[in-house]
Amino acid sequence: MVSLSYHLEREQAELYSLILNSVGIGNRIITVDDGFRIQVPSAMEDVALEAISRYHAENPVVRQESTEHSLSRLPIKPISGFCIALLLLVVHLAVTTSSAPQDYTDVFGADSIRILQGEIYRCVTALLLHADAVHLVGNMVGIVLFGGAVSSVAGSGVGWMAILFCGILGNYLNAFAYDTRHLSIGASTSIFGAVGILSAFQAVRAKRTGKGWKQAGLALGGGLGLLAFLGTSARSDLGAHLLGFLVGGGIGAAYGRRNYGEKVPALQCVSGMVAAALVVGAWIWGAIG
Repeated sequence: MVSLSYHLEREQAELYSLILNSVGIGNRIITVDDGFRIQVPSAMEDVALEAISRYHAENPVVRQESTEHSLSRLPIKPISGFCIALLLLVVHLAVTTSSAPQDYTDVFGADSIRILQGEIYRCVTALLLHADAVHLVGNMVGIVLFGGAVSSVAGSGVGWMAILFCGILGNYLNAFAYDTRHLSIGASTSIFGAVGILSAFQAVRAKRTGKGWKQAGLALGGGLGLLAFLGTSARSDLGAHLLGFLVGGGIGAAYGRRNYGEKVPALQCVSGMVAAALVVGAWIWGAIG
């Protein structure tokens, strides 16, 4: 079963159920913390969405509750984002108060030559290092906002695993792009990966639910606008930002085409544990390598 609608009042849920029953689509109403939801068989998702959209088109006086989250209305759940931001702060304080802060950048930064020579761990560890307080604060805010939004869409475990993957692959591809000595640090590659996930997810879902290419284009344009506005300053690593965004776009598009709304607890737990293990393992690798 897949969920179609979220945050519904009982009357709205019963109306949608009646609409689906009238066209022969089996469904059920479930009660959740944020109200009521409608679930239908996975194979009937597109048909059910079309039936509800057609009803609203034919009855414009009835208040329409969107059957999909849009990025502008996506409820951001920043708790996990605050936790990750706190982790960035703790690492930064540990590095800056150490006897040799520069050694951390030398050993754990995303040095392109070292990465291409096999020190892949740097693609992970560099995400937790920051040049100064301004760099750190900007990325902490980005993690809370965009990381929290991805967590709302995909769940905390899968969401942060996807964001981490964007940062890792973005840094790795960036090393190939330079193929020369280039050093990069900071969580912004992952943050722009989160922006890519959100914009591509919204674009795919807009197209699938009949909102057309215009809405899909607006979603992608919004993500690219954020990249251009926030990711192209003089001190920014535009290559890493762009590659993180593109990786995130691929993940967001793939996730948008699956049965959004089914957040399996076991999968969330395993994904979160894998993400944590990757981060810890990378730091251990760098420390003893």
